[in-house]
Amino acid sequence: MDQGLRERIDWEQPFPPEEYAERRERVRQALRGAGYDGMLVTAPRDYHYLTGHDHIWQYRHAVIGLYFDTESGRIVFFDNTSHKVLISNTPEIVDILYHSRSIPAGEQATELAAKILARGWGRGRVAIQTWGYGCHPDHVRAIGRCFAEAGAEIVEDSDLIEDVRLYKSAREIAVMRQAADISVAAMAVARGFMRPGVSETEIDGVICHELMMRGCGHPGIRTMIGSGPRSGCHHSPATHRRLKEGDVVHVDFGASLHRYHANISRSFAVGEIDPRWHDLFDRSAGCSQAIVEGVKPGDPFSAVQKAADAYIAASGVDRARYEWFIGGYTLGIAFPPDWVHRHRPDPFEPANDPPMQPGMVFNFEVQYDVFDGWPGGSGGGWIDSYLMTENGLEILTEMPRNLAAVGG
Repeated sequence: MDQGLRERIDWEQPFPPEEYAERRERVRQALRGAGYDGMLVTAPRDYHYLTGHDHIWQYRHAVIGLYFDTESGRIVFFDNTSHKVLISNTPEIVDILYHSRSIPAGEQATELAAKILARGWGRGRVAIQTWGYGCHPDHVRAIGRCFAEAGAEIVEDSDLIEDVRLYKSAREIAVMRQAADISVAAMAVARGFMRPGVSETEIDGVICHELMMRGCGHPGIRTMIGSGPRSGCHHSPATHRRLKEGDVVHVDFGASLHRYHANISRSFAVGEIDPRWHDLFDRSAGCSQAIVEGVKPGDPFSAVQKAADAYIAASGVDRARYEWFIGGYTLGIAFPPDWVHRHRPDPFEPANDPPMQPGMVFNFEVQYDVFDGWPGGSGGGWIDSYLMTENGLEILTEMPRNLAAVGG
């Protein structure tokens, strides 16, 4: 790295050095608990957690990440020579192995493995990450094969650090609270901007401007906006369609502050709309508070789903007819193309049902598809972000969940 560039860093870092030191120690203890002598960390959100390293364009031939040695607690970052300025501008990276970007990625992997082995690392029982929207799994496994040829036992484990990150520190929680406040503020600005004749892309621009002016970066997922016949396009970017009187408008985005995401979604009514839309949203509006009241610290994450399911069942909503998705995901650090983590309150596997301890952050959404021909739309919904505290759940994105009127 260039020490001169490092000495010229004149902007505030998201977290102090002691925060990163504490994170590395937590990961070190998790590695010990799992019986790993080291770990090849190639998921961007995991090496960001450990070092603060932040970059874009995870292209196919990039071999980027770090090696964590359990015994010493030391890490060494690795990257190609084209990113020397970025590395020099990341204070928590103090040890770096560069490889040439002018050679094929397979040769980069072999060269890197040899350098790690030369330090006496990459031996014993070593974990590698083959999932994480980062370094291509072929390159990760190639490094692992080099370690195996030197006598290591290779274990694929992409979840260990994410499980450490599940429960946030006080500093992380402060950032996520701020991100949530920004999400609510940006949604309020978007609501005030909506009126007949405004395009979905213009709404997207207003949201982006508000997020950036309040200190956020680009989120892990593009803002999702659908209006009128597109209001049920839950995973669709904005188009040039312009709002009309009687439309339902669905907006879903997350403020990303220092890569920490707080998700919010709301739906709106442009002027007078079919009353069946209001009835559908009014019935589900109290679900968020029901989750708060139905879950306590120490409960399994699945308790969130049970509380929501009970509320929706009592609301009279025909779930089989109108549900698109009623559920959620854990939240935290994220990089494109995703902002959610693997834990869900309706777990795919029974073992993936962690206890709800203070510092856990997640979203929950009630989303509808309507194919009954109601004028004005095809669906919609709402999403909130939540924080588990010592006293119970807290809604971070407090804002009415009814179908709010806009354009008046």
